[in-house]
Amino acid sequence: MPQNQSQRNLIAKMKLIPVGALIKDQSLLLIDDSIVRGTQLGETTEFLYESGAKEVHIRPACPPLLYGCKYLNFSRSNSELDLITRRIIRDREGDDVSAEVLADYANPDSKNYQEMVEEIRKRLNFTTLKFHRLDDLVKSIGLPKECLCTYCWDGQE
Repeated sequence: MPQNQSQRNLIAKMKLIPVGALIKDQSLLLIDDSIVRGTQLGETTEFLYESGAKEVHIRPACPPLLYGCKYLNFSRSNSELDLITRRIIRDREGDDVSAEVLADYANPDSKNYQEMVEEIRKRLNFTTLKFHRLDDLVKSIGLPKECLCTYCWDGQE
């Protein structure tokens, strides 16, 4: 995926060819690998509504990204604030957020996590949004957590 946002937007738009019979008055479920910035899924959702969709439900395959990846390109960014989660946390908590507060936002059982997910849903105009839980993701892989890199999700190296 290109690092330049305008190139990413162009590629995403080139992939969108609406088939009215499959979209109009339908409730749609989109499964994507992750929500990094929210730009593409937000634009896709608006496109689907404009094409007649009744509802757009989103199910990312991974947990919310709270940290830019240090190792791979898929969530690497110039700033943590490129991540939609971190912009929401900043809006709620201010500029100086402790590791403990971030850990609470990474916990899918916490109120902060639930409110962050709801704010993402609202900002991107999804009907519903439910992320994969990190504990379930680790379990489904079948390896001990200490054998996996979970930095993007929980900040643990």
